[in-house]
Amino acid sequence: MKKAYYYFSKVEEFLACLLLISVVTLVFASALFRTAGHPLNWSSDIAQLLFAWSIFFGVDLSMREKSLIKVDMLLQKLPVKARKYLQIIWQIVIIVFLISLIVYGIPLCINSIDRKFSNMNLSYSWATASVPVGSILLTITSVVNLVKMFKSEDGTYAAEGGKDLC
Repeated sequence: MKKAYYYFSKVEEFLACLLLISVVTLVFASALFRTAGHPLNWSSDIAQLLFAWSIFFGVDLSMREKSLIKVDMLLQKLPVKARKYLQIIWQIVIIVFLISLIVYGIPLCINSIDRKFSNMNLSYSWATASVPVGSILLTITSVVNLVKMFKSEDGTYAAEGGKDLC
């Protein structure tokens, strides 16, 4: 199971990097073509679509690698046992929030089927699907982190993998 999760993480890291590079390249190319007098009208829609997906992949990678910004000045002043319980409670709150994003994101995705991007005949559901799919990925990561917290003595957990993102 750990090996499958490792490969899953590597695929997700590759997709996040690919999406981010694609968004930057597309926006840059769009600016060049607009300057040259040949605007790429569809580029902003594709960039928006790719950006929506890259956000969720990036947040999941950050959560997995423990590289999200947090202010733990007060948390560090608590005893180890209290710190562990508080971090576990916060992780459970995060999981509940992500489940609500899944529950409300699926109908949003379904309701967006008929909505099209302005310059293309592509359903906006491709963008809104990033919410439930990304939330599922984040829920998996949060559950893995929660298990690691329960197993640790102080409620913290070590990030797996290296910091070789993009």
